[in-house]
Amino acid sequence: MKTSAICLVIWLFNLIEAQRTPLIDSVCQAVQRQRLECQVHRVETADGYLLSVHRIPAPRNPACPRQLRPFLLMHGLLGSAADFVSGGAGRSLALELHARCFDVWLGNARGTTHSHNHRSLSPSDARFWQFSWHEIGVYDLPATVDYVLARTGKQQLHYVGHSQGTTVLLVLLSQRPEYNARFADANLMAPVAFLKHLSSPPLRLLASDSSAVTLLLNKLGLHELLPASALTQVGGQYFCSSTLPTYALCTFFTSLYVGFSDYPLDRNILPRILETTPAGISRRQLQHFGQLINSGTFQQFDYRSPRINTQRYGQATPPSYQLANVRLRLQIFHGSRDVLSSPVDVQRLGRELRHSSIQMYQVSGYNHIDFLFAVTAPQLVYQRIIQQAWQLDAVSVALPGG
Repeated sequence: MKTSAICLVIWLFNLIEAQRTPLIDSVCQAVQRQRLECQVHRVETADGYLLSVHRIPAPRNPACPRQLRPFLLMHGLLGSAADFVSGGAGRSLALELHARCFDVWLGNARGTTHSHNHRSLSPSDARFWQFSWHEIGVYDLPATVDYVLARTGKQQLHYVGHSQGTTVLLVLLSQRPEYNARFADANLMAPVAFLKHLSSPPLRLLASDSSAVTLLLNKLGLHELLPASALTQVGGQYFCSSTLPTYALCTFFTSLYVGFSDYPLDRNILPRILETTPAGISRRQLQHFGQLINSGTFQQFDYRSPRINTQRYGQATPPSYQLANVRLRLQIFHGSRDVLSSPVDVQRLGRELRHSSIQMYQVSGYNHIDFLFAVTAPQLVYQRIIQQAWQLDAVSVALPGG
């Protein structure tokens, strides 16, 4: 009993110290742990948000063909660029792409840990948080794409999105179809557009239209949800990896959100994930996803006022995104045990993308985050992404390390 009390005091002391400590750049930390170069680039959007874009430059290896186009990876809701590196060597998509000669760029959406600044607005200002994933699609993503192409001198790039990272690509190409020409191909992992059949109990609850909750959040002045801090970086690691029961509790609640996988997270990788997740979101992002769940359609943000909607859209209700404008070579990967991106909704998305060339892959036993962290993801998912990119870049030599 005395030992437990001492451990609790030490744990609380560490949490307090962590709260006083500034956030570390966990992305570059994970990359440099593999003895690789990590760069951080600053990108400004047309509406003034200052984004951090991480880069793992291609290997300085004469065996790597120079004609390979760069990759841009975009994270999901509550995530960041760290999602693609925190699994470590042999497990993380960004590191696998680098090992196969690619120049890898990792986006960070506005409001997340590494993109928490604006030209004139402070994050303490409610106006800073007046965005959903629509703005990430029409402002953040094109600014990042343009920057990557300008820096690399290429005319096109390869794209991988996970969850919300797929949503924002569909938004961009629906709204600005001229951007189709800037993508060689796109890979959608656990795509999110239609959510009528979402079965995650916590997310169903969050999507419920509660004016009382909205009023409470307004009174509290809460516009940012689940932000990252040094406290969350350290606390989640300690709690979820300290004992077998707490690890089991963490994996159980994670599974309620994303689905019970045939490939449960192991105790070694879970602390690394919790170093960087959650990375923060705006209330409006969550509200917009809730709107998709309740409406069953893929549509722009509903201001819940016919007058405001008419001012913004020229009609009393929000318009649907025009997926017919998406004209790309796509690989779509979805899991059979994903309770967010259900097979029925993914199949509907495939039908709506009628002007794209699509290869659809259902991965048996995968939940929503297995595409990032499952030990089998390199063989079942990443290898297909890499092979298609090499083929499209007209490389005739054998894959290094393949």
